[in-house]
Amino acid sequence: MTPLRILTRLAGLATTSVFLATTPVRAEVSAKDIGFDPHESCYEILQRPDVTKIMAAAWVFGYLGAERGDVRPVDFGNAKTMLKNLAEPCAADHDLSLLELVAKNKAGAQTTAGSEAEARSLLLKFFAPGADLAALTAALFPSEAEVHMVYNDPLASRLAASYAAAFKPGIKFGPKPEHDDLLMYYTTTGRLQAGDPMLENFPGGYKKVLQYFKADVPIVRFKFVKKGETLGLAVDGLVYVNDHWVIMPKPWRGLD
Repeated sequence: MTPLRILTRLAGLATTSVFLATTPVRAEVSAKDIGFDPHESCYEILQRPDVTKIMAAAWVFGYLGAERGDVRPVDFGNAKTMLKNLAEPCAADHDLSLLELVAKNKAGAQTTAGSEAEARSLLLKFFAPGADLAALTAALFPSEAEVHMVYNDPLASRLAASYAAAFKPGIKFGPKPEHDDLLMYYTTTGRLQAGDPMLENFPGGYKKVLQYFKADVPIVRFKFVKKGETLGLAVDGLVYVNDHWVIMPKPWRGLD
């Protein structure tokens, strides 16, 4: 019996109540219907044949196990529970990829405003198939007032003018085709001023602007990388201010 038929037979052992699809269970599933990309919409994945949903549930177990160091059995009973747990948050936001959904809702994650989990969820949107990178980037443009909330003058005024000139419609950043992972360094401006070792993961220029930080707000440096590597497209200055995330990169250049 071929692997495809084995998987299909296994899928048929589960009752339709175990799974979330609105379409009838099929006796045979073509090869193109099997499998999924975690960057795809969670809603679309959960509408696929049962065999794909089994794969998705198993993938989530593995993802959470790696995150928590808590490896659990994978069987139809646990798959049923896992898929039910995914259904509600996915239904609330069809645009979330499965990867975003699990990262956002994993056990113990703090998804409050300005949290590390929220920043990660935001940045994972750049990996989504067909993502509008220009729109995602534009949503991070800071206002002049927001720059002044984070930095004191004279640096704040210089940065505000520099960002206004640089951030034009159509400008964008995002992962390259070979990038499939995200590295993030999360702290706050207050911690950096107090000597947080995380400062070593930020560009050296940040040591020059510590004295200009005006408020204690979350700040992130991140990299789009190939899984297992540390070199990639690096961006700094993702800041949570005025109830949303904005990008204020390379602030030390305002000192020149």
